[in-house]
Amino acid sequence: MEQLVTVKQGTQPTFDGVKVGVVKIGVADGKPAIQFWIRTGGQERKQAFREGQSTALPGAGTLRIVSIQPADGGTPASAVLAYDAGQLTPGSDRRTGKTRRDVIEQR
Repeated sequence: MEQLVTVKQGTQPTFDGVKVGVVKIGVADGKPAIQFWIRTGGQERKQAFREGQSTALPGAGTLRIVSIQPADGGTPASAVLAYDAGQLTPGSDRRTGKTRRDVIEQR
């Protein structure tokens, strides 16, 4: 199921344990762009995107950039993101896809 989230520059939403810092929303090469700092316990990366692009979040689902609104006069910059957790079942580990029961049975 897809979840829509509106973000502003400087916010840091979390998607299934993955922090996505919104570093910058603006214009690059004449087109709206957004830059994220994506962090998990063991990974960090800074990456820029345009509308319609998506990225797999480490150990989680997919984040897609729906729209980007650079700042305009007195209106602050914002963007709409769509997060899809994928096909994992509730209670499963996003990194391995295993449920708690699977892990217990392995022990």
